[in-house]
Amino acid sequence: MITLISLFDNGSQMQLLAEALREHTDLDAIHLNIKSSYLGYPADLQLSDYDTVMKRLELKDRLRDTEFFIFSEFLPNSSQLKSLLINLGLYRKIHHQNTIIRLSGSHARANADLYLMAWLRKNWMFAGTTHDWSHFGNIGRIAPTRNIVPIDKIPVPNPPKDKIRVAFAPTKKAKGVDEFSRVMDSLMKEYPGKVEAVPIVNKSWKESIKIKSGCNVTFDQFLVGTYANSAIESLFLSHVVVSRIDLWTQMLYPDLPVINVSTERDLYEKLKWLIDNPKEIKKIGKKGKEFIERYHTPEKVAKMWAVLMEHVKIT
Repeated sequence: MITLISLFDNGSQMQLLAEALREHTDLDAIHLNIKSSYLGYPADLQLSDYDTVMKRLELKDRLRDTEFFIFSEFLPNSSQLKSLLINLGLYRKIHHQNTIIRLSGSHARANADLYLMAWLRKNWMFAGTTHDWSHFGNIGRIAPTRNIVPIDKIPVPNPPKDKIRVAFAPTKKAKGVDEFSRVMDSLMKEYPGKVEAVPIVNKSWKESIKIKSGCNVTFDQFLVGTYANSAIESLFLSHVVVSRIDLWTQMLYPDLPVINVSTERDLYEKLKWLIDNPKEIKKIGKKGKEFIERYHTPEKVAKMWAVLMEHVKIT
């Protein structure tokens, strides 16, 4: 059995991977989440449900047949995980030929040296989005996996036909909160009734994706020069996605149909162009969905991981 362990429910990617492995390979996989967030992502096992001695013994028994581990971001010997893994009888089973650490998000960016030294000293296999240079360029060897689009969980798009609704779901102010606000204020004054800002803040994922399904453009972010979960979901919804995309990502994915913006002025000009050329939204949106279906479906990503696990076992 493969046990996937996430400290935080980071974009639900570990749950989606567990589901994809079960459905599209002959592997048995289960996901344990330690800390859930307001986003309300599901998990096969939530640690908070096993809050008594007897329930913790039940969880230990549930995971006793684990033969392979996939951790999200945190190393198994980290202070956040080690004691729990010992308590569950799993810690002694973990070694570099049955373990992968999936990297994503701000924690990995802030602790690049920690992961680099863990790779050099322990030969851990790291996996993640190699188009994210903030990880790949600082940590070293990272197997090129991709995020999964939750196909069966995304509602049918229902965008407006008479206006442009621009969604933005920031998790940090630095992703462009102030710039988005100023640009949209200007455009809504310049084009009354033709464009609408749709900021999505402090909503569960189900609420967020429902709101996004009623939009046709997404501004993703300025902070990191690549695309991640929010952009993937929006591309699958046939949105035009506007975001900062660095040269590394452009080199790896020259067919990525994201409109590249790096400044507030860029954002204003690109959105203004879309308002003036509304027929382009459907055309670009179609390319976006095709891109996601080409690279990010559960079946394709699960098969990548299955091959990677076989590689780790013999390395």
